Amino acid sequence: MDYLGIAISGGIALGCAYGSLTSLRSARIIEDTPTSKIRSAHQGYVELIGYAKAGSEQPLFSGLSNTPCLWYRYNIERYESSGKNSSWRSIERKTSEQTFVLNDGTGDCFVYPARAEVSTLRKKVWKGSERHPRGSTNSHRLFGSRYRYTEEILCADDLLYIIGQFQTRHPPSASELQSKAMTDILNDWKQDYDQLVTRFDRNGDGEIDLKEWDLVRAEALRKAQRQYHKQTPPSAIHTISYSPSRRQPYMIASSEPNSLSKRFRWQAFFMLLASLGGTAAFVWLLAQ
Repeated sequence: MDYLGIAISGGIALGCAYGSLTSLRSARIIEDTPTSKIRSAHQGYVELIGYAKAGSEQPLFSGLSNTPCLWYRYNIERYESSGKNSSWRSIERKTSEQTFVLNDGTGDCFVYPARAEVSTLRKKVWKGSERHPRGSTNSHRLFGSRYRYTEEILCADDLLYIIGQFQTRHPPSASELQSKAMTDILNDWKQDYDQLVTRFDRNGDGEIDLKEWDLVRAEALRKAQRQYHKQTPPSAIHTISYSPSRRQPYMIASSEPNSLSKRFRWQAFFMLLASLGGTAAFVWLLAQ
C-alpha cells in the first residue's frame, strides 16, 4: 500500500477543503458587512472605503525598487537545481508595518497594516543576477537571472477597501484641558514667587494667604480659558487594525468589495475542485 501517496492525497483534500471554506467565509463577510463612514462608524468590526494618504510618520520607500509608497511587501527567490529537480526558493521576505491614513470624505482613520491580508493591484515581478536588484524593474532577462523579485505596494491616492477592528479615542474634555493648562500656569508662576507676591499680596504682609491663593487660582483659570479658546479643539482619533477574533478577517485591498468577494468565491470554487480531486485520489489509493 502506498502510504505516502495516501497521506499526501488526504492532506491535499483536507487542506483545500479548509481553504475553500475560509475563502467562502471571507466572501460572505464582505458581502454581508455594510460600508460605514469614518465620522459615524460604530466601535468594532466595520467596513470602510476611501482614499489612502500619508500619515505623520517619515516617508516610506519600497524595499526593492525604492518607490515612494505607503505600504510594501516583497519576496526574493533564488533559482535552485539539483539533478532533475529545479525550483524557485524564497530566501528573503519583508512587509512594512508603518501606519498610513484612510480618508473617506467624512474624516481620517489611521490604518495599522500589521497582520492584514493585503491585496493590491500594484505588483511587479522581475529577474536579476544579484540577490538585491539594481536598476530598472522592467528588465526581464532570460539568461543569467538567478534571482526573481516580487514587489507589491500601496500608494497615496489609491482607492482602498478595508475591513477590520475600528476604534475611536476621544480627546480630553474642555474642562480637563483647561484644568491642566491652569496647573501648568500656576507651576510657571511659582518659579518667580516674588513676582507672584507683588501681583496678588492684597494685605501687604509679604505672603500669599489662602484668600489670595484663591485669587491666584482664579486668574490662572481665566488665562487657561483664554488660551483654550484661541486653540483649535482637538479631534477624535480613529484607527482600524487587526481584529482579536479569528472569525473576523482583517483585509486591505485596492479594489472594490464586489470584485474582491468574487475573487474569494472563485478561490473557494477552485480549492473545492482540488479537494474533490484529492479525495478521489485518497479513495482510489485506499482501494488499491
